[in-house]
Order: sequence, then structure tokens, then C-alpha cells
Amino acid sequence: MMRLPRTSPRTSTSCFLVLFAALFLSGCSLTARPAIQISPSSAKVRTGATQQFTAAVAAPKPPSGTTQGGSFSAQAALMPVSSAVPHGTTPDTSSSTLVWSVNGVAGGNSKTGTIDATGLYQAPSALPAPASVQVTATSSSDATRTGNAEIDLQNPVPMLTSVSPTAVTIGSFTITANGSRFVKNAQIIFDGTALPTTFVSPAKLTATGTAVPAQVGAVPVLVRNPDPGAASSTPALNLQVQTPDTVKIKLTPSSAALRPAATKQFSAVLTGTTNLEVTWSVNGTAGGNAALGTISRSGLYTAPAAPPSTNPVTVTATSVADSRSKATAAVTLDNPVPTVTSVSPNPITVGNFKLTVMGSNFVNGATIVFGGDFLTTKFVSATQLTATGTALTQQVGVVAVTVQNPDPGSATSSAAKVDVNPGRASVSATAAARFLEQSTWGPTQASIAHLQAIGFQAFLNEQFSASVSKYPAPASKDDLSFVQKHFFANAVAGQDQLRQRVSFALSQMFVISGIKVGDPKAFVLWMNMMQNDALGNHFTLLKDVTLSPGMGNYLDMANNDGCTGCRPNENYGREVLQLFTIGLAELNPDGTPQLDGSGKPVPTYTQTAVTGFAAALTGWTYPPQPGKTAGFYSPQFYSGPMIPFDNHHNNAAKTLLDGATLPAGNDAQTDLNAALQNIFNHPNVGPFLARALIEKLVTSNPSGDYVSRVAAAFDDNGSGVRGDLKAVISAILMDPEARRGDDPAEIQAADGHLKEPLLHIISLLRATNAATDGGNNLQYYASNMGQYPLFPSSVFNFYPPDYVIPDSQLLGPEFKLMNTSTTIARINFVNDLIYGSVGGATRIDLSQYVALAPDVNKLLDAICAVMLHGQTPDDLRATLGTALAGIPDSTQRAKAAFYLIGSSSQYQVQH
Repeated sequence: MMRLPRTSPRTSTSCFLVLFAALFLSGCSLTARPAIQISPSSAKVRTGATQQFTAAVAAPKPPSGTTQGGSFSAQAALMPVSSAVPHGTTPDTSSSTLVWSVNGVAGGNSKTGTIDATGLYQAPSALPAPASVQVTATSSSDATRTGNAEIDLQNPVPMLTSVSPTAVTIGSFTITANGSRFVKNAQIIFDGTALPTTFVSPAKLTATGTAVPAQVGAVPVLVRNPDPGAASSTPALNLQVQTPDTVKIKLTPSSAALRPAATKQFSAVLTGTTNLEVTWSVNGTAGGNAALGTISRSGLYTAPAAPPSTNPVTVTATSVADSRSKATAAVTLDNPVPTVTSVSPNPITVGNFKLTVMGSNFVNGATIVFGGDFLTTKFVSATQLTATGTALTQQVGVVAVTVQNPDPGSATSSAAKVDVNPGRASVSATAAARFLEQSTWGPTQASIAHLQAIGFQAFLNEQFSASVSKYPAPASKDDLSFVQKHFFANAVAGQDQLRQRVSFALSQMFVISGIKVGDPKAFVLWMNMMQNDALGNHFTLLKDVTLSPGMGNYLDMANNDGCTGCRPNENYGREVLQLFTIGLAELNPDGTPQLDGSGKPVPTYTQTAVTGFAAALTGWTYPPQPGKTAGFYSPQFYSGPMIPFDNHHNNAAKTLLDGATLPAGNDAQTDLNAALQNIFNHPNVGPFLARALIEKLVTSNPSGDYVSRVAAAFDDNGSGVRGDLKAVISAILMDPEARRGDDPAEIQAADGHLKEPLLHIISLLRATNAATDGGNNLQYYASNMGQYPLFPSSVFNFYPPDYVIPDSQLLGPEFKLMNTSTTIARINFVNDLIYGSVGGATRIDLSQYVALAPDVNKLLDAICAVMLHGQTPDDLRATLGTALAGIPDSTQRAKAAFYLIGSSSQYQVQH
């Protein structure tokens, strides 16, 4: 076999060069790939600024000369394109074929700057390290075709907007420069000198320095950012350099309190100057004015005729020698001392009255004080006030009347004397009994006589101040029957009858139930809370109900976790709106629903609001058990209101009623207060509450005007207070519609309401002068009638408020509980109470009626006065007279009268 000789590397290189030369001489050429050139190739860009770059590709020209030893030009033409194209074709100028990058990152980033598809570079907001970056354009079709440009990044030009303080004195000072685009190591330049400067933020620098006497006047101040790209702010701002303030002023007195038109002499002692002149001003007004008070050149201040809205005012003494030197004194301007010259009428009689007080120096907000009681007072003028009140029997004699002006400087006049005479009873027995049916658990002979003696308003005043009936703490062995027994005992014998009736009515709006909440401690806490709040402010009641651990258990607000990812329970958030406060439809002031253009009720809230309230009320748990550490997810315990844990509260923003919002970041207490205020201030609350309480106390079918009048009292009690439940109850009970039945000729067929089982039972016990500790059986009698105390079947209560009596158009909520069985149960209770026993701990006393029994008419008069407020239909009266006349025994006759009347429809329906 023939072997080829081995060649050396030098031989191979020589062969390659010979081959290349041959190809070149034969007219062949090797074409270089076109490159991309960027313009500009370098740039200086300040942080935050922009720079536009463009790109072009270098394409070689076709060879010149002949293929046989001809000449060749290596010159190239630059073509503005964004990608390389084949030789001899038209270049594509679309920018979409170039990829721009910064330091190798396509599009750049926030640290090195960004660049878009058009080549527009956006410098970063702060200098990177190092402060130079490279912009690259790369063909999207051929990554070997690239071009670069260098960027030197520089600090921005600072902007100075203000310097504080605006003036300094000779010597050491500290100033603050405010503006924008300041960088670290920036310096404040004071009169051309760089000060030791502290970088606080891009908008704030501080520096210390020393001003010398030669610099007194306006000194330029600017800010200079350092390299790279060192630059100074323009224009410079002037800082005033002043000589030291050596003048000192001491003003005497340093404060004062004056009544209208009174005077006070002020004196100013100056040191540090030979010029002892000062100028005087009041609240910055030279010499003052009529509204603020005036001050003379000698410093005599005269108070204005009435306190101004800005109070106290400031009296200032300013040095004439150096206006920088000032001293001030605060002057509190008090209301005048009122004077009473007469009170009319005088004398007055026991009962309701209206007084007119004449005098001087009365101011808006002044109050007439009658025997120590502050009356609801109307300001007529500076010389006249009027007020309404009630004179009590214990006030018969001479009563002192004064006028008290409000703060500032509250002052009381000397007393005038008013004679109070016993007068005659202005309230009939019928009116008194009806009023007591509406305001208590039932009239008695004694309560009727007392109300007749003192009148309606005096009775209300007594009830408003009566001691609150309490529920004692249960023993460990007790169950809910313990609370039930105390409920009956309090209702029969408690002196706070009005409070108890209102508390019971409110508990049928704000509902919890023993079906779920079985701990007697929960109900003792709940019942005492309802008692305390029944005659307070509605907002306090709403908040206490919301934080009640019993309610927290019943409607799942306790341990409602608002953590991230948790979905708050909406049970309480929904029911507090629908059932407790505003209802489902927007209401007119008269309680009727507002309708949209299609005649449909306008809803009060949306699901968004429910979600918002549910979230706002998260983060609350039971109070800790004794000896236990408080913590979220605490077990049920009923020693007091629930407590918050902010780490379990939903602190996101929330939307409530009418689009109101709670900002993100609130704690549990803040959100709860704001959410409840949002409900409390909704216009529905007044008419919603008014109708509900009227139905419980007076009538199931109130007129719209009646509801509107009571709602107005909720909105404003006459003193600008919203939610005053005393004012609401007074408006309900004193309204003409409530009182029209006091005159039998004015009563209307739709007036009144059916007594619910508990009212039926308790009013009979009171009418028969019963004594009870609550017994062991009363709750079961009530259960047989459909109202087992503390155990409503649902959050909707024992019966719905909108139940319509069958075959009528009248509302009769309590009739929902009436059927054959419960009707018989009512009669059986009357029978057992009168002829048998309802429990060993309950005893009735009919002795005062037995004494009247020999005379059937006197017996009927006495019993009907208590049980039928003296309004007995003639046919019923005749039937009763005939039946009772046939019973010779006085005791049995009295019992029969109570049984027959107590079983009658006339008694069971409160007219």
C-alpha cells in the first residue's frame, strides 16, 4: 500500500495561506457579518432621567474591479436598521427585530435602569454600584449581531423648596433643608460654605453651622449633590441672620378669667433694652376688637359683651425695640352671672307645670333649676326662659327656683321662691289604670291612687330614678329556672316597674335564648345588663348587647376569627341589622317602607355591608376564667363583656351602611365602635325602635304620625341628644294617641293589643296582691300558654312583629301564640290562681275585695278599676252582677268576680 508522507503543522499553515491567496486572486471573497452601531455610543444620564438611543447595522458594499486581479474596496455603508439583513436586500427598519438590554438584562431593571423596544433608556432612581452601565442592542434573528453604548450615571440636580427656620441668630444654629432629589453625602451650602450635613431623606437634610456678625442680613442657602455629576440647586434661598434677641418681656398676670364687660390691667416689664414701649394685641389683632375684647395702649383689657367662639383669647405684648420679643397671657371669657327677677305662675299645684322666668344675663343653654331638679328649658332671650316640669307631693310648700348659665364660667343666680300647693288630682282613675297597664306589669289599687295623686310626668320621673331590680349570682347547682324565678319575683314586686317593662320589651328585640345558652350566669349577666340599659342611651345598649358573652355565644360573635384567610361568621353582623336596629327596608319617619320607582321596598343594606360588619366585629372572645390567662378561643365564661384580641381581628378595609368605609389597620375596639356608630346613626333606627316599643307597650296598630313623633324624640331628646331612651319612652306613653283611650268616648276599635302570656300572668298576680318568690310553677304555666321565659324558639322571638290577625287587616303579633290549647291554658291559670294553687311560694290576698263583696256593685267597681281600668261594657257589667248576686259567700263571690273577669276577652286584650 502506498503511504502518504506525514506533514508538519508549519506545512499545513502554509497550505492554508496558499489556498486563501489563490481564492483571493481568483476573485472570491469572504464577507464579514454586519455589526450594529448604537448612537450615541456613550452618554451621561442623571438618575431618574431618560436617554434615547438609536441603532444602525454596518453592511459591506459589493466588490469592485474584475475577478482577474481587479481591485476591491473594503468600504462599508451604515444602514439604520434594527436587524442584519442578507447582502443585496432592502433592510427591515422595524424596531421589533432588535432586543435592547442593560448590563445583559433584556429591558433592564430598577437597579440599573430600564430600556424599552424603541431604545428609550430610563435611569434608575438611585445610583447603582458601579455607576456605569452598558446598553446593548442585539438582533432578534441573529444573536451574534450586537452593538453597545456606555452610560455614566450621575446624581440628580437637587431642588430646594424651603429652609427652616427662616431666620437664625448670630452663633451656632441648626437648619433643615426641604425639597427633593437629595442624595447621600449631599451638603447644605451656607453663604458659599459647605456645612456638616446629615442626610435624613431624599426630601430632607439637616446641618449645623455658625453665623458671624458679618453675615447679618440675607444669606444664600443651596444644596449640592456630590459626584458623579455634582450639581447644586437653583435658585438659592435666603436665610435671615439676625442679631441675638436680648429683649425679654414679663407679662403680669399670665392668665385671667373675666365675665362680660369686665376689665383686667396687664403690665409688661422689659429688660435688655432702654426702649420700654410695647404694643398690645388680642389674638393677633392690634388693640383687639368688639368680639374679642379690646386692650388700650396702657394694657387695660376690656372683655366683650359675650364670650367669643374662640375662647380663651390671647393678649400679647410686643417690644417696640425688637418685634421678635413677645409675651402672652390667656384670658378665659366666662358667661355672665344670671339674675332672676320673677317666676310665673306662682303659686303652682302638684303635677305638671310650665314656668316662665324673667331676669337678665341669661345665655343660650341656661337651665331653670326647680328644687334642685334641672328642667328642660327653652331659651327665649337674655331676659326670659321657659321650662316644663312636675311638682311632686313631697314638694308641697316653698321651692327654690334658680337659673344656671352653662360653661364657660358656669354660674347660678340667687334663688326665687315658688309656692307649691297640693291642688286636686288631675288624673282620673281610668286614665291612671290605663297608664299603668302600658308602663308597668299591671296596676294595683295602691299604684292607681299614687298616680292619681302625682300625675303622669311625676310618675315617670319617679320610675326613671327608681332603684334597679337586680338578678343575684346563681350557685353552681342552679339552672335557668333560677333566673326565671327571679324574673317573676322582680316583675310582681319590683319598684322599677317601668324599667322592667321596657327591659322586657327590648329583650324581645335583642334576643338570646336558653335553647343554646344554658348557663344561668350568662342570663344573670344579660338580664342585669338589660335592666341597667333600658332607660339609658340606645348606643350604650347596642354596644353592651354586642359585647355580651351571652350574645357572643348565641349569634357566634365570640371567637369569630378575622385572621388572614379566615372567613368571619356573619350571623351577628346580619341580625344586628335585620332584627335589632334597622330592618330590611329603608323607612320613612312614620315607619312605612320607602319604595323605588317600581314600587318595591328599598333595601337597607347589601351583602357587602353584612360582610363588612362581620369583619369589623371579629377578634372578640370570652373573658378569662378565674386563674386562667386571657387568650383567644377562650371557653364560654360569663363574668363580664367580651375582650378583644387584635391579632385575631380582620384589619382590612371594610364597607358598611350607605357606602361608609372603615380604613385598613384599625384595631378591634376602633372598628367595633365605628361600626356601631354607623348603625346607631342610620335614620331607620328611630322609627324601627319606635314602632317596636309602641307595639309592646301601647298598641299593635299605631298610626304613622304616632311612630313619627316617637322617632323624632329618638333623634333629638330636646337637648340635642340622640338615642335617649327616657325621651323615647316618655314620648310613647305621653303621646295623644296613647292617652286618647283615657276618655272612653275617644277610644278606637283598633287600639290596644293582646296581653302576651307573661304579661297576662304577672298582671293577674299584681291585681290579686300576690306575694311570690317566683315559685317553681309559674314558668310552666307560661310555657303552656306559648311563652316559656328565656326560651324563645329563635332569634325572631316568641312571635313575629308583623303577624296579621286572621280574617282582618290588623296587626296582632301576640295572637300568633293564641290557639285552642293556649286559650284553655290561660283560663286554667286563672282558675288555679283563684281557686287552687300555682305553687306553694305564691299566695294571693283578696281580703280588701272580700270586704267589699256584700255589695256587688262596690266589688265590681273595685275589681274593674284594677283589671278593666273602670271601662266595663254595660252588657258585661249586667252579666257579672247577675252571676255574682247568686253567690252568698263573700269570699267565693270575690273569687268568682276575679275568675270571670280574668278569663274574659276584655281583660286579655289591653285597650
